[in-house]
Amino acid sequence: MTIPAIALGINDLGDPALYQEWGVFYFVVLAVAVAFTAIVPPFPSEVMVIASGTMAAEEIFPLLLVLGVTFIGCLAGDIGVYLLFRYKLIRLLYRWNWGRRLHRKMLRISIRAGGATTWAGLLLIRGIPGGRSASMATAGIMRLGGSAIVALSLLGALTWSLWLVGLGYITGTTTGLPPWASTAAAIVVGTLVGLGITVLLTRHRSRRGAERKPAAT
Repeated sequence: MTIPAIALGINDLGDPALYQEWGVFYFVVLAVAVAFTAIVPPFPSEVMVIASGTMAAEEIFPLLLVLGVTFIGCLAGDIGVYLLFRYKLIRLLYRWNWGRRLHRKMLRISIRAGGATTWAGLLLIRGIPGGRSASMATAGIMRLGGSAIVALSLLGALTWSLWLVGLGYITGTTTGLPPWASTAAAIVVGTLVGLGITVLLTRHRSRRGAERKPAAT
C-alpha cells in the first residue's frame, strides 16, 4: 500500500478522490491520532474526528466505520494514560524535557478540572477541554480499578466518539455548507459547549468551597 503524502488544506475536506487515494491508511491515521491525543492533549485530533463525521454526512465514509475507528483509538489512548499514572510509568518521560513538560501539562489540566473523585465526576469532566486526559490520569492516580475503570473507559470512549463524530455528522447534514465549513462550524459549537461545561464545573466547585468554610468555622 502506498502511503500518501499527509499534506492537505481545509478546502480538501470532502473531496472523495482524496480519501479514495488514502484508503484504509486514513483510518489508521485517525485511530493513531485519537489515541495520541490522550497522551498529548494539545494534539488536535478532534478536528480530524469532526471532519470525519462531516465526511460521513456526505456519504464519503461509512458512519459506523468512523465511529468504530474513533472508539478504538479513544479507548486505546485512555487506557494508555490510565496505565501511565496507575503504575507511575509517566516517570519514564522525566528523562527528557518534553516529557517533564508533558507531565506538568497533564497535572495542570487535572487540577483545573476540579476535585472529581467519583466515577460520575470523572466521566463528566471529559466534556471540558483536556478533560479526557484529566479523567484517566486522575483515575490512575486514584488507583481506580475493577469494573469501575472498565465502565469509565468504555462509556467514556463511547460518549467522546459519539459526541465528536455526531457533531460533525449533524452539522454536515443540517447546515447545507461545504464540508470544510461544516467542520469549522462544528468546531466552534464544540468549543463553546466545552467552555460552558468548564464554567459550570468552576461555579460548582466555588459554591462547594464556600459552603465548606462556614461549616469549618
